[in-house]
Amino acid sequence: MTFGELVEALGKHLGVELGDEGGATAVEADGLPVILHAAGDDILLMHADLGEIAPEGREEISAAALEANYLYQATGGATLAVNRQDGRMHIQKYNWMERLDAEKAATELDRFVEVALAWKKILEERTPDPVARGFEQV
Repeated sequence: MTFGELVEALGKHLGVELGDEGGATAVEADGLPVILHAAGDDILLMHADLGEIAPEGREEISAAALEANYLYQATGGATLAVNRQDGRMHIQKYNWMERLDAEKAATELDRFVEVALAWKKILEERTPDPVARGFEQV
């Protein structure tokens, strides 16, 4: 199955319109934007930006992420990484497209989002600024 075919089938399965924009598309799941990329002809890459790591929690979060990546113990097969330029944590996961159909891709997306949201919550809890945590100023 090609990336375009997979995206079309996944969109139909989810009941949303997903377009193949040059080997990439985006879907929002539980409020988390997830980018789907064609990584070559046969690999699907799921990617999400989890947010900025607060400076006062950087060492603790980085150590936890590194430990979680070891044998994918707390990442569901995904990998956590930090963009050194902006200090934001990202999560990504590769899947062989030949092993996916719409239902399997949706299941993989659900699992990916579940893990991503758990790590996003960890980052938010380490952020002392209530506005950055999503609370409105009073």
